[in-house]
Parts: sequence; structure tokens; C-alpha cells
Amino acid sequence: MTRKPNILLVGDMPGWAFHNIITFVRSKVKGYNFYYDYTIYNPLENSKVTSDFEAKSHHIAPRTLKKTIPFQQTFLLKGLVYRVINCLNQFGLLSYNGDGQFRRIRKNNTYDLVLFLDYYMDKDADFAHIKAKTRVKGIFTAQFPPKGIRIDPNISLEEFCENYLTDNDALLVGAPCIAQTYTDVFTKPIFFANMAYDEQVFCPTSKELNINEPLIVGWTGNPDRDFKGFYSHVIPAVEHLKKLGYSIELRTQFDGTLNSLADFWNKVDVALITSEADAGPSMFMEASLCGVPSISTRIGLPNDVIEDKVNGLFCDRNVSDIVDKLKFLIDNKKIHRAMKNNIRATYISKLGVEIQKARWKSLFNAVLNE
Repeated sequence: MTRKPNILLVGDMPGWAFHNIITFVRSKVKGYNFYYDYTIYNPLENSKVTSDFEAKSHHIAPRTLKKTIPFQQTFLLKGLVYRVINCLNQFGLLSYNGDGQFRRIRKNNTYDLVLFLDYYMDKDADFAHIKAKTRVKGIFTAQFPPKGIRIDPNISLEEFCENYLTDNDALLVGAPCIAQTYTDVFTKPIFFANMAYDEQVFCPTSKELNINEPLIVGWTGNPDRDFKGFYSHVIPAVEHLKKLGYSIELRTQFDGTLNSLADFWNKVDVALITSEADAGPSMFMEASLCGVPSISTRIGLPNDVIEDKVNGLFCDRNVSDIVDKLKFLIDNKKIHRAMKNNIRATYISKLGVEIQKARWKSLFNAVLNE
């Protein structure tokens, strides 16, 4: 019997975007032994790398970094529970270990492939104990220099690749447009792959894709990441239209389960994406599968899926143009309804579960068989 390759997937912390990617890969892509770990569990002393993410706790619900383990106060049972959970974790039957951490790693720390989902993770955390024949890093920001850490905004592409990518056998990008930035400098293979949501969970709940009155504009995600433009673009555009007398409402969800997000998008008419750099964003995936078109800047996945005025609208990243595009939808309900009817099928044909599964397999097969 052929041995399955052992692959370690590294994210930043449980509950965030890279956690969702890891969950998708290990549950949907068959033929490999997947292990996973997070930088937050492997702190690096005197790290020179500083994350650019500063969450404001009044907007983001606390994330659970550890699973609560039962019987921790019972001496006789504590050790037994610890060993049983670790055993189930090693066989891939539990996503957390005996310490409650959402990680699964090999005892000898040896893998056929280690994939750091963001380019800085091996410098931001202590993974010196990891031994792997092949290394791949990811970039999931459609901007240069990419987001993730505080980095010199004037760094050249050549210097960036020298500092962060030279020790890799391939590069993973979260959207096709990101690859274009690195093609001329990074001489090794570049692959596009991302996660995909369950198409049975994220789906229209009604065959009649009606448009609400007032127009419901939806936004999900972390509003405190400035490059997403929630405070600088989304709120001002909606408030401006209200002042002009237009019937429009902004609804948001900054956190929640997948089922709650699917329910959220089924009560929304349009997603408003104003990011200046994003590989996704996740809200585009969620909305599209629920039959909700997007008004979006030309970033990430929208750039690859949206056909202007067919299944969505492109906008410039300024409040004036965003206002104009929202007005267009309000004034052209027939076109809006056609967009709602078109977006889900187009999205699945380009970025659905089966498409993304094939992309991950193509990446793994290529780098493991070199």
C-alpha cells in the first residue's frame, strides 16, 4: 500500500480565516495525512516580526483558543482523559489535543511538506523543530507589500522575495490576481487555491430572489482592519444616501457560526466590498453562494468572478463612486434581480468546492512529486 504523504498546514490562530482554510483542506482533500498547527501556540522569543492586526475587543467576540477538557479537577481521571484525547487526535478523530489546543502534529516533527499559509509565519513563531522535505508559503493579500506584518512600505519586490520567499519550493496565492505580482521575480511554481464554503449550507432559502424595500446592504468580517474600508467607505456611502432620502439600510455581522452567516446573507440584497487589498474576502464567498451580488473594488476573488452588470458591479475605491453604484441598484431593480439569479452559478463554476479541491490536489501533487 502506498504511504500517504504527511503534510503540515500552519495558520495564525483558531477561529480566523486560515483556520477555515485548514478545516476545508483536511476535510475535503483526500489522499494525504494532514496535520495542523498555529503560530499562537509557538511563540518566538525576541521576534523581529510584528503583526499589523490590532483587534478592538468591543467589536470582535473573544476567540476560543483552547477546548475545555472535562475532569480537569479530578486527579484520577485527568491523566486518562489526556491520553485518550491525544490518541484520538493522533488518529485524526478529534481536532484538538489533550491540552485543548486545536492542533495535530507528528511526534517526530517530520513531514513531507510544510505549508505556511502566510509568508511571515516561520519568522513570527518558533517552528525550528519542524523537519520537512518541501516548503511552501502563501500570500493572501492582493496588495504589495502584502498585509500580515508591519513591513517597510517601500520594500522592493526583489528584496521582499529575498527576505521571505527564497527558501520555498512554491508559492500559494489566495486569488489569481496576486500571482501576477510575483511571476517575474519568484521563479518557482505559483499555485492558486483557497477554501470553499459548503454549497448546501450557503444557498438561497427561497426560489424567489426578491429585493427588499429598503435596500439591505450587507457587510461581514472584521471592521477594524482599515484596508477593508468599513468605517472609511461603507458607512459613509450608506449614510450619504440616507441623507439624500434613499430607502437603504446597512446590516452587519462581525462574528458568528457558518449557519448564522448563511441566514444573514439570505436577508440581504447586496454585499458591499470596499477593500484595497484582499484575497477573498470571505463575505464575497458567503454572499455569492446565497444568491447575493456584490458591489466590489477590483480585488481578490471578485476580480475573477464578477461580470459587471451581469452578476455584480465593480466600483472605484471612493465614496462618490460607491454611492453611484448603490443608486444604480436602487434605480434598476430588473438588472439587480438578474444579478441575483446569475451570481451563484458563476461562483460555483469558478470557485466551488470541487474546483478548489482539484486546485489543492494539483498543488500537493506537483510539489511532492518534483
